[in-house]
Amino acid sequence: MRTNYIEILRNKVEIPIIQRDYAQGRTDKKTNRIRKDFLDILFDFISKKQFNPDMEIELDFIYGFNEKDTNNQTTFIPIDGQQRLTTLWLLYWFVSVKENISDEDVTFLSYFLYETRHSTTEFYRNLIHFKPEFSHKHINEEITNQPWYFETWDFDPSIQAMLVVLKDIEVRYRNLDINSVWKIIENSPFYFYKLDMEKVGLTDDLYIKMNSRGKPLTEFEYFKAGFAEIISEPKQKKRFEESIDGIWIDTVWHIIFEFGSLSQNEDIALTVDNSFLNLFNFITSIISFKKDLKDSNDRRYTNTVESADLLKIIYSDIENQNFLFDTLDAICNQEQQEPTFWNNLFYIEKENFDIHKTRLFFQHKDTNLLRRCLFHYSDYRGLSLPEQILLLGCFTQLKTPSSSFNEQIRTLRNLVVNSENELRESVLGNVFEEAEHFIKNGDLEIFKTFKTDQIEEEKSKKEYLNQSPTNRETLQKLEDSEILRGSISLFPLESNFKNRAKKFLELFDEDDIISDFNTKSNLLLSFGDYSQDDGTLKNLMCDKSRVIRNFLTTPGYNKIHFYEKTRKVVLQCLDFFIANQSISIQHKIQETLSNYSNNPKDWKYYFMKYSFFRESCNQGYYFFWKGNDYCIWKMKEKQFNGHHWNPFFYEIKNSERIKNINLENYGAKLVFSYNRKKILISSLPNGFLIENGMTDRRANTLLDELEEKGIINNEGHYVVPQNSNEIDLQDRIQLLELMLKEFEKK
Repeated sequence: MRTNYIEILRNKVEIPIIQRDYAQGRTDKKTNRIRKDFLDILFDFISKKQFNPDMEIELDFIYGFNEKDTNNQTTFIPIDGQQRLTTLWLLYWFVSVKENISDEDVTFLSYFLYETRHSTTEFYRNLIHFKPEFSHKHINEEITNQPWYFETWDFDPSIQAMLVVLKDIEVRYRNLDINSVWKIIENSPFYFYKLDMEKVGLTDDLYIKMNSRGKPLTEFEYFKAGFAEIISEPKQKKRFEESIDGIWIDTVWHIIFEFGSLSQNEDIALTVDNSFLNLFNFITSIISFKKDLKDSNDRRYTNTVESADLLKIIYSDIENQNFLFDTLDAICNQEQQEPTFWNNLFYIEKENFDIHKTRLFFQHKDTNLLRRCLFHYSDYRGLSLPEQILLLGCFTQLKTPSSSFNEQIRTLRNLVVNSENELRESVLGNVFEEAEHFIKNGDLEIFKTFKTDQIEEEKSKKEYLNQSPTNRETLQKLEDSEILRGSISLFPLESNFKNRAKKFLELFDEDDIISDFNTKSNLLLSFGDYSQDDGTLKNLMCDKSRVIRNFLTTPGYNKIHFYEKTRKVVLQCLDFFIANQSISIQHKIQETLSNYSNNPKDWKYYFMKYSFFRESCNQGYYFFWKGNDYCIWKMKEKQFNGHHWNPFFYEIKNSERIKNINLENYGAKLVFSYNRKKILISSLPNGFLIENGMTDRRANTLLDELEEKGIINNEGHYVVPQNSNEIDLQDRIQLLELMLKEFEKK
């Protein structure tokens, strides 16, 4: 039954004790927005009604029970509607006292009772009889200074919420600048659809369940009511209202229900509402970036609560409305007509390669990016920028289908995955525009914002495949390698590309290169120095996939070294095994080490022979100080204020071939102790420096013995034989260990 507010109150309204506190005056972000929106609606209506006396406003359904007392007096007990009824009561009370309305005309206000707390009921009774003088800056201050106001009410959440709302009402009332607001509202133009639950057979148990101790309206419910008010064009408003309660929400419901990820304790309706808002917020964020729309505080759109004002700006534009509506309609059509769209488009695991699919490398493994958006757009995991760009590309395809979409989405995947440093908020508008345009038109020339090297690579690959279409599958497998992720600049696109690509995938399988990194790195060293300089440091990779990926895709640490050293060594390696199919990796490594036995031993020899040179080097960085092959620090990370060691000493210490030695952190010297004597050992370009490690040098006979036998010179130098190029002729680790073992034998 359609009933106005005063008619509802004249039959007496009582907020039952089972209901929650009055909440619209809370000061959290979400409630601030909800209160602001509701009061804005009320006061905007009042402002317009002064020029149109016949105007009315509907404030949705309220429902509850009717009870009769011993005097046959009917009391309406609302289940839903408490917040709106209370806010209107505060509005009527404030206007009545502000404009000195007689007690007889406001008798209906006394029929509104709160039983949620005794303190709230007492506050209402006092407020009804209170005649403020408006002697304070705000009405809430005057109320709290009254003798009837108890200090304990400062802790009553309903009372405090009412004071907040009264203050907000007062501010809006001042801004109206209307002589008599009461004349506008006295006959109550505020209408509800009042549903008496006993008439439809609802039980007391259901009453309690529906109330759930007074759950507030969800953000989705406030969004749905408020968003329709933004749309002025009747056809657009009708389209929204029919779809939001129909195909759009039904589609989200179907996706979530089919996924079956909800626990028994989860509210599927609430999950559906929140999931729809995630999708809505994602699409709206895309629009705000593309159109460069911000709020008055220069902030981007985030969600319907924190960006309520910006929401109105965005969707006052019918073009933006259509972008939203068309996208949602396209999603619904896809779910109905092509439910396997996402699984047919993407794959995750390498063994599921399909020439018609594109591999995704995101941490949260799900081929259904739409579902990822529905569940996670707003949470702490969220959607990464690459995921957002790909999702926009997919939505664009759903609206404007392209016959070459599978190739286009692969190209877009390559660009977003390899443009990590370029994808910043300041350029997202351009990124979204370029991605959308590319899916619509397939024009690579549109790309200006992504990584330049990758853009040029995509153009080269397109040209190459036009000339060699039979190599598409091999190229795609290479792109889909976890360690390359779309960037194949390691390979020249020339006649022997296919054979090299196949051999690379065989020799440097994405799993094997991690699990057996030492073997793979030694294999490369067998063909030369593949390192890349990064400032003063040299990088040789390590067994971390991200490090390997950065190293093998341009620009790694040093673009010049990538092409002149890394690429050259990798291609030599591939060509060798293409030409020598019967030779194994281990055979080639052993052959290289054997060749060192009668030849000078540069730094590559030591890295290949001694496994601890690679240990605890998390990013693959080494510092070659003095520009020498043998004065090296192995960096645990990349900073000298972190752990770093001499790799020669690290090998000697951790191999445990020598006893009585110790090696501390931060580039410490190797310590050798014997018979309560101690010496310190450090590296020199041509050998080692042996120093006294005792407080009393005279007591260190160990050092004297080394000098007397001519093992070290009078400067403490232990010299390793070298050729004219200052490269070791003998293994310096073996020589040092041999010297130390002589003392152990004694």
